[in-house]
Amino acid sequence: MPVRTRQVAWMLASCMAFLLPMTAPAAAELGYTYAEAGYARIDFDDYGDGNGFVLGGSYALNRSFHAVGGYERADLDHGADYSAFNIGLGVNVPLRYGLDLVARARFISADVDQPGDDDETGFSIEGMARVLVNPQLELNGGLVYEDVFDSNTALELGAVYEIARNVSLLAGAGLSSDVTRFNLGLRLYFQPSGWR
Repeated sequence: MPVRTRQVAWMLASCMAFLLPMTAPAAAELGYTYAEAGYARIDFDDYGDGNGFVLGGSYALNRSFHAVGGYERADLDHGADYSAFNIGLGVNVPLRYGLDLVARARFISADVDQPGDDDETGFSIEGMARVLVNPQLELNGGLVYEDVFDSNTALELGAVYEIARNVSLLAGAGLSSDVTRFNLGLRLYFQPSGWR
């Protein structure tokens, strides 16, 4: 991970850690049934850089468990294409109103289309915190261990801002020594307020 990227990552993580204790109980709960789509910028050390899109979603099975899935695609340097599909299961544990700890495990199938195609399957394990700073703004962050092409641990940071009822803008970053990801998108919640 470049030194500048590492400095930005730790600055953002420090801001989250500073804000966490100051958050007041929020008027809305964290939702776990949603669909999202957006722009993605993916930089691989081994395969090059590229722009693309990401699709994802989550479905609350009950108040403690949720299913997750996603798909991402990007056109990389030198005519290579990258795509990956993931599906998994998560558990969310509320520490207090508006603050959840989340753990997820996913199966991942990824493909880089280049001279000598590279198709791999693997998994990821992630642990993160989701916190409502106020009823409109959620901050989240944590660590993701991924073992697909190579084993890799990334710092994940994100924000979700509600712009209308059940509609939010989102932004996120995944920072590691092998892969850097940035995304901007839109999230649509489908659950009624008060149910996760």
